[in-house]
Amino acid sequence: MINLLPDEKKNEIKAAHTNVLLVRYIIIIMFATAFILGAMYVTKSVLAMTKTSSEEVIASNDLKADVYAPTKAQVDSLSASLVQSKILLDQDISYSKALINIAQLMPPGTIFGKLTLNPASFNNTPMSAKVYAKTSADAVALRKSFEGSPMFSAVSFQTIAESGSDLSDYPVSVDMTFTLNKAVTQ
Repeated sequence: MINLLPDEKKNEIKAAHTNVLLVRYIIIIMFATAFILGAMYVTKSVLAMTKTSSEEVIASNDLKADVYAPTKAQVDSLSASLVQSKILLDQDISYSKALINIAQLMPPGTIFGKLTLNPASFNNTPMSAKVYAKTSADAVALRKSFEGSPMFSAVSFQTIAESGSDLSDYPVSVDMTFTLNKAVTQ
């Protein structure tokens, strides 16, 4: 079969096929646009209903929560009181525990002649004490014991001398300074 159609006619047929194809694409695009717009409308409607439902739940929960408002106020008041109590208890100093802990660190052959404990003693301020020992070695053991403990810091001897005091069993007199840490009360 020989194609005897003129070129002009052939071009018109090609253009017609192209136009049909373009019309099909336009129809497909219009359906896709309509589908997307419909999906957006449905999504917006569902979100609006969800928002309304959530707002109703929030409102009903607020009404229910109002019933517990006095209890919540009591709990808040109790919590504030507990915080204040904790602050007071944290500031509490147990002198008996401090004395026991200090006594446990003292090696045999040493005694305190004078030790003054007061609230200022636990504020990282250096304090001094008079200690008596049977020998100089016992006094050095006391210093090493205090230095090795987390309860003391800045331990040093001011003077160490033979004592002419009433304590004949403890002839060595030591004036020492140290800083008590808060750990001594625990």
